[in-house]
Amino acid sequence: AEIAGAAAAEVAAAAREARLAARATRSAAMNELSLRLLRESEPNEVVRLASGSIAMILECDHVILRLRDDTTGRFVIRSYYGPADARQQERLFRLDQRLSAEVVKTRALCRHPDVEKDDVNRSIGAGVRSSLAVPLKRDGRVVGTIALYDKAPSDRFHSTVFGEEDVELFGQFASYVERGLAHAAVQSWARQHPG
Repeated sequence: AEIAGAAAAEVAAAAREARLAARATRSAAMNELSLRLLRESEPNEVVRLASGSIAMILECDHVILRLRDDTTGRFVIRSYYGPADARQQERLFRLDQRLSAEVVKTRALCRHPDVEKDDVNRSIGAGVRSSLAVPLKRDGRVVGTIALYDKAPSDRFHSTVFGEEDVELFGQFASYVERGLAHAAVQSWARQHPG
């Protein structure tokens, strides 16, 4: 019994160290990403870099980033990252339209641990379990949304839900994207209006 207790303590300590190391790695990746986003001078590059990077850092299957079109006022998909085929993408984009509207309306982060608990979401049939979405703001108004679907940790064979650490890092990430987009917009404007 004493040997089993010691072994269990060792396993628990190793697991705790692994979690701390993974958290440190994710934080370092977020810091590096923030610097890369601020170096971009094109809004489209910020969007492309943001969606692929957050999928890797937060280990999710799908990322959809929408920005408000100044002409129409609609929130248009500017970037999708994920493995969905055309049919699943269509369903996922319909689901994202609903969830993005919720984020724009509440102007706050929305987490859905069970997306298909809602009858309408289930009827869309996007085939995702969980979501995490946040508004992108500039000068106090919502200019876009980013949504993550299906937390898919590399050490699991199935998707899980987004946890508190994911929520914290995602909020931090959104502020980096907001700053990157603002910086790129200024750079783009300066190139179009020299001197």
